[in-house]
Amino acid sequence: MTTLIVGGGWSGLAAAVRLLEQGESIHLVESAKQLGGRARNVVWNAQTIDNGQHLFIGAYERTLKLLQDLGADESRLFQRLPLNITIHHPNFGDLKLADTPHLPWPLSLAIKTWQLNGFAVFVQIFRLIFNARSQKKSDDISVKAWLEQQKQSRRLIEQLWEPLCLATMNTPLSEASANLFAHVLLETFRQRDYADFLIPQVPLGDTLPAYAERYIQQQGGQISLKTRIKSLVIHNNKVTAALTDNGQTIEADNIIIATGPHTSQQLLGKYWGAKDASSHPIVTVYLQCASDIHLRSPMLGLSGTTSQWIFDRGDGLLAVVISGPGSHLKLTNEQLIEHVVNELLDTNIVQPSEFIRGYVIREKRATFRSTVGVCSDRPTTCSPVDGLYLAGDIINNLYPATLEGAVINGEKAAELIMKINTVS
Repeated sequence: MTTLIVGGGWSGLAAAVRLLEQGESIHLVESAKQLGGRARNVVWNAQTIDNGQHLFIGAYERTLKLLQDLGADESRLFQRLPLNITIHHPNFGDLKLADTPHLPWPLSLAIKTWQLNGFAVFVQIFRLIFNARSQKKSDDISVKAWLEQQKQSRRLIEQLWEPLCLATMNTPLSEASANLFAHVLLETFRQRDYADFLIPQVPLGDTLPAYAERYIQQQGGQISLKTRIKSLVIHNNKVTAALTDNGQTIEADNIIIATGPHTSQQLLGKYWGAKDASSHPIVTVYLQCASDIHLRSPMLGLSGTTSQWIFDRGDGLLAVVISGPGSHLKLTNEQLIEHVVNELLDTNIVQPSEFIRGYVIREKRATFRSTVGVCSDRPTTCSPVDGLYLAGDIINNLYPATLEGAVINGEKAAELIMKINTVS
């Protein structure tokens, strides 16, 4: 039996690998000229960069396990660092979260937070984390309402929770789901290694996309790039084929739709189970500075500014991430580069003579909106049509729009197909 997988992002790749492991036949089609979806390689200034800077955390167990199964060496692909972040704000002192290996977790995090930021900040942070479990089981409200309910200070809301909410959910505090954010907090701080940062040392396209592509080819799977699916063929509530935009018919026993929410909604029409497939953008501004320039740490946080997170990619290349909607979207690329550079100059992160050139990547539909009630609005893996399965990060799981969520959903679709094939 053949499974057609529509979409060569991380979810589609995860589904393809897991099906091939069980001896299933797969055909993966991708509309772009390369695999990777919204986490793929881009060439700029004679160097390979990411289509938007990403950060992994140790809690991404399924993604790391998939890479391991494909023969990847984590230490070659990622720099794993213990929790240690500094977030700057123009109106407050730097806020720091760090761990120490000399004490058991989470006592080590609690004591270090107290030492670095004072007792009042320590109490507020750990009160929110402690109460996250009860919020996760309560009626959903906005993250902003939850933070106010928990008596979080203006400083912590602006300097810690807002940048974390935007980084993990790409949704502003006023509309983001408190239940989903609570789960993110619980997972991130559940154990020491879950809170680790895994910063890519190679372009993301050289991680899962490259390893999965090689495995698919080795196992006899078929990959068709620059192939766009226009519609599905459904007879008697059973999917039988897909039609490409150039008139080709691709027959299959099962089809997994592993595209972004917007494309999935267009393909599935009345079979789409979500009420809302709207999305928020993420902008990454790459700044090439003098090659000997380095940040104080591989990642720095900024709050109260347009710039939110800055990553040191080595050789003077900085990646500045701006998540969610905002006035920055109205700026031209040149204006945005100038604006971001000025913010880094104001905080003494770079000096005027060090900046050489900049490049802007705008992912307009970067992630689905993780709004209040989103947990009950997301589609499930099984569609109403026999043989038709849904993947991609928007499909219902406990994560917001992350690469981990995409991998989980791709593997789940594969598991359901194998289960049905075993029964039949």
